[in-house]
Amino acid sequence: MILVTGFEPFGGLTRNPSAEVAQAVAGGDVRAAVLPVDYDSVVPTLDALLADPWDAVILMGIAIGRPQLTLERVAINFRDRQRPDNAGEVPPEPSIVPGGPAAYFATLPVDRLCARLREEGIPAAVSLSAGAYLCNASFYLARHALEARGTPCGFLHLPPTEDLACGAEPVLKSEQVRALRVILSELTQ
Repeated sequence: MILVTGFEPFGGLTRNPSAEVAQAVAGGDVRAAVLPVDYDSVVPTLDALLADPWDAVILMGIAIGRPQLTLERVAINFRDRQRPDNAGEVPPEPSIVPGGPAAYFATLPVDRLCARLREEGIPAAVSLSAGAYLCNASFYLARHALEARGTPCGFLHLPPTEDLACGAEPVLKSEQVRALRVILSELTQ
């Protein structure tokens, strides 16, 4: 079983393609979940989801300014304390897990997956870091929880879809769904 997550809308968006793409591939051996954009709620939500045994975990979020899908290489133990979450809160502590490792690397084969997406004609790149907001926090929390189990885990940032372009070149949602299916196929070979 593979867990795929997306996020609820945030920052004035009325929808979040990451949740829609996750739900579009759900079924069979793939389970989809939508994470809250709320620091206090994302921890228990992920804890409950990650209590189940998974063959792999793929977390996703939207990156409005990016022109292509980006596979994230690193999750850092840091949260931006200037940008409030959907509850209007900023974290009181900059560390996601106080005393935890400074960073975790993705355990999905990001370079291979990126090359495979490009072979399929899907615009993709590898990014060094998932940032410092809830995308990064969820990636770090998942890697932290799965470290001892050795479950492959990574994060995929989606560019805006055609209706959310905001000045960036959009990628059709159907192409984003196709990209996730390519990744899932590659992971289950």
